[in-house]
Amino acid sequence: MKAGKAFVTFAAILAVLVAAPLHAFNQPLLNYGLTDALDGAVPGPGTYFFEYIQIYQSDEFKDKDGNNFSGNPRATFVLSMNQVAHISTKTVLGGNLGFDVLQPIGQLNGSGYFGAGGPAVTANPGPLGDLIVGPFIQWFPHKLLGRPFLHRFELDVVLPTGQFDQKYILNPGAKIWTIEPYYAFTWFLTPEFSTSWRLHYAYNTENDDTKMKPGQLFHANYSFEYEVVKNLRLALTGYYIKQLTDDEANGVKQNSSKEQAFAIGPGIHWISPGGLSFGLKTQIESSVENRPAGNRTTFRLTYKF
Repeated sequence: MKAGKAFVTFAAILAVLVAAPLHAFNQPLLNYGLTDALDGAVPGPGTYFFEYIQIYQSDEFKDKDGNNFSGNPRATFVLSMNQVAHISTKTVLGGNLGFDVLQPIGQLNGSGYFGAGGPAVTANPGPLGDLIVGPFIQWFPHKLLGRPFLHRFELDVVLPTGQFDQKYILNPGAKIWTIEPYYAFTWFLTPEFSTSWRLHYAYNTENDDTKMKPGQLFHANYSFEYEVVKNLRLALTGYYIKQLTDDEANGVKQNSSKEQAFAIGPGIHWISPGGLSFGLKTQIESSVENRPAGNRTTFRLTYKF
């Protein structure tokens, strides 16, 4: 499934969760730039394995106005997202029914403080993130305005199975349930030029330990791809994050707690003669509010059994 069945996943990878009294940075770290190039262009029914290695580096934490926190707070992580997906030959609503499972494993690191005399940016040493499962429908090529168009709808559920301890600012698990439907597509505008998008909506429940409930979130991945030689594409990729409702603490809305970010960067996607596909990209964040600001470098491998 070229481009990682997008579904891939989703999502949610490591969670960055800040315990009270800080009400910002509560959103789980979902599929921010994990999938993009040829996201909707799955080759056909079968069983697929996807491996994503993502490195995130942030030297800044932004407040509600996009200004830096003092105290030099920093966060980094190395993520291994492991995904298995199966697309059956059974059809529903004209598309093929499928199911996937994702397990994130990673290493978080933090340093500095939130303001002079503020809390330290501490990281849970545990490696296990929250398990993600989801059914989907994949529609294989048909025409949109006369050009090939492939798309998929998936309903992902992020389970609170990862490691979490409220004494840490950064945790690999969020200890919340997240329901996240998404729609992904790839549209071949010419034989060489295509665009791929994935649109997500995330609803989060309350963390029983911290009594924090992250607000509802819209986020999207995008890619513009051009095939320079057969099976080798250069791409412009990125993502957008926009929180729609404020966080809640003990049922009380926390004003000015909405997160946002925009990222863009170059990428490359290659399908080998043996059928393996590889992707590599770097994306730099800007227009950040109420969350860390940094850059992500992601390597992706796709294998069909």
